[in-house]
Amino acid sequence: MHKSINHPHLPQPLRPDSWLACAWLAAKRFKSTPNRPPYKGRFAPSPSGLLHQGSLIAALASYIHAHWHGGEWLVRMEDVDQSRCTAAYGEAQLTVLRELGFEFDANVMWQSQRHDAYQAAFDMLSNHRHTYPCTCTRRDIADSRTRMDARNAQTPAYAGTCRKGINTHAPIRSWRFRVHDEPLIWQDENGIMHVDNLEHSVGDFALKRASLPQGAPQHTPEDGDWTYQLAVVVDDAAQGVTHIVRGEDLLDSTARQIALQRALNIPPPHYNHIPLLLNPDGDKLSKRDQAPALNALHGLEALQHAWCFLGGQPIEADYICDFWQSVFNWAPK
Repeated sequence: MHKSINHPHLPQPLRPDSWLACAWLAAKRFKSTPNRPPYKGRFAPSPSGLLHQGSLIAALASYIHAHWHGGEWLVRMEDVDQSRCTAAYGEAQLTVLRELGFEFDANVMWQSQRHDAYQAAFDMLSNHRHTYPCTCTRRDIADSRTRMDARNAQTPAYAGTCRKGINTHAPIRSWRFRVHDEPLIWQDENGIMHVDNLEHSVGDFALKRASLPQGAPQHTPEDGDWTYQLAVVVDDAAQGVTHIVRGEDLLDSTARQIALQRALNIPPPHYNHIPLLLNPDGDKLSKRDQAPALNALHGLEALQHAWCFLGGQPIEADYICDFWQSVFNWAPK
C-alpha cells in the first residue's frame, strides 16, 4: 500500500493511498520539470502463454503512466527463452492488446531477433573482464549456498565457485557477470531508497546458459541462450526507454540490471514497481500456473477491474473507447 496523498488537484476517481495517485503526482512533477527529456515507457510480456488479468494490470499501469507523462509507449516481446515462448502466443497477446484499445507508438521488438545486440554487449563486458565461464550445475549451486528471495522461498544463489578458474574437463554451463561486495543503492520513482549487495544476495549471475547436450564440452560463448537480465538491459537502452513500470516481483532484478547498466555505461531508467494480483493461494497469477486468459469480449470489464486494482474508482463507460477517454482526461496538466 502506498502512503496516503493529500493533493488539491488529485482527480476524485483516484484513491489517495493508491499506485494511481502516486503515478499521477509523478507525471505532474515530470511535466513541471524544465527541459525534461522525452519519455519512453514499455510493456514487455513473455509470450509463453496468453495474457491474463495480471498481465493486463501491468500493461494498463505502464500505458497510463506513459500517457499521463505525455510520452511514448512501446511493446516488446521478451521471447529470449525459446524453449517456453512461441510467436503464436506473441501474436495472440498483441491482438488482445489492440482489441482492448492499446495503441503502440513503434514497431514491436522481438528478443529472438536480437542475438547480435546481446553478443555485442557480452563482448564489451568480457573485454573489461566482467564475465567468466562457469561449469557449476544447478545442484552444485543449490548445495553451496541458498538465499531467501522476496517471496521468502529458498532460491539457489551462486557462491563464486568458478570465479578464479574452471575445471577444464567439465562442460561450460553458463557465463556469469562478476559482481562486487559493496552496496548498490538506487531510488525508485516514488523516492524510496533501495540497497542491495549483490555479492551477498545473488552472487555472480548468469548472462548466458549453454545449450549443448549435457556432458558436451563447450569453452566459447558462441552457443547458448541469453538470460533475461542481459537482454532487458540491452533492449531498454536500444529503445531509449526512460521509465520502467512493472510488477514488484521483478524488484529484486533491478539491482542486477543497474549493475549491468553501469558496466555498459548505460544511463539507468526510472523504475516503478506495481503491486501484484495474487491467486487464492497467495501466489502471483501467472501463465505458467494456467491463469485464465483474457477474453476481449469482456474487455471493458477486465479494464475496469485492472483500473480499480491500481487504485481507481469505477469509471462510467459503456464502451472501451469511453473508458480510455476518461482515463486520458484525468492526465495532469
